[in-house]
Amino acid sequence: MKEKSMEQATGPFLTAGSRKLTDSDITFSDEIMETDGRLNFYMDTFFNVDEVFGTHVETVENNDWINVYANYDIGQGQVCDTLDIVLNRGDGSCQELVYQLDDQEREILLKKMQDYCIHQEGLTLEDYGLRLQEEPEPLTSQTVQQM
Repeated sequence: MKEKSMEQATGPFLTAGSRKLTDSDITFSDEIMETDGRLNFYMDTFFNVDEVFGTHVETVENNDWINVYANYDIGQGQVCDTLDIVLNRGDGSCQELVYQLDDQEREILLKKMQDYCIHQEGLTLEDYGLRLQEEPEPLTSQTVQQM
């Protein structure tokens, strides 16, 4: 699984900050999205992101901020090895980055994702993933024309 995640990483890896993610750091908001066989969770950043990710956004020196996304691989039944991070610069540019999770962080994320999925969808991660995979593709204008 690690090789697959590394291949799918979309940006440079961040060097770890001064501490790891903790249970109290991880909260989610927004809806759970499914993309390419993964459930995507938007992670709130109410913690000091510089301490965890080694970034430089918790400062008055710039207007940067980050968006953090955690993913659950439906087919593998596990949290993906990395977080996807978008560093939004005050000048309007952005950069895609990747944060490598350790086993403990993935374990914490799995529990939080499970709880959030049950709260939001009324289903476990596994059941929600199966439901999404069983849903028929939405009709497109091309599909309608072929009928």
